Amino acid sequence: MPVAPAGPLHSLELRILLVVADGPAHGYRIVQEIEKAEGEHFKLYPANLYRRMRDLTDRGLLVEVPPPPGDEPGRRPRTYFGVTPEGRQVIASERARLEALLRDARRATSST
Repeated sequence: MPVAPAGPLHSLELRILLVVADGPAHGYRIVQEIEKAEGEHFKLYPANLYRRMRDLTDRGLLVEVPPPPGDEPGRRPRTYFGVTPEGRQVIASERARLEALLRDARRATSST
């Protein structure tokens, strides 16, 4: 039975869920979106990506889904992933946690 995380997600895991929350995506698209969001000096290696994706899948936050219609005809089939309802709940929890952390950081730096 999949188990949702008890604590905060690793930032890469959250980035993966955020990309896939916009719609099913394959690994290469996930890499492109994360590298774009993180900036030009960030490099995401496939082994790290797929290990994190496997962990998210094992915890029931990510699931393999069928490719969208018309997925790049003539190409080798790609594996697509989608976020589960539990994954969406975790995204919402992480958002609330990070907003609270940012609020505390603002409060701590505004008094200096």
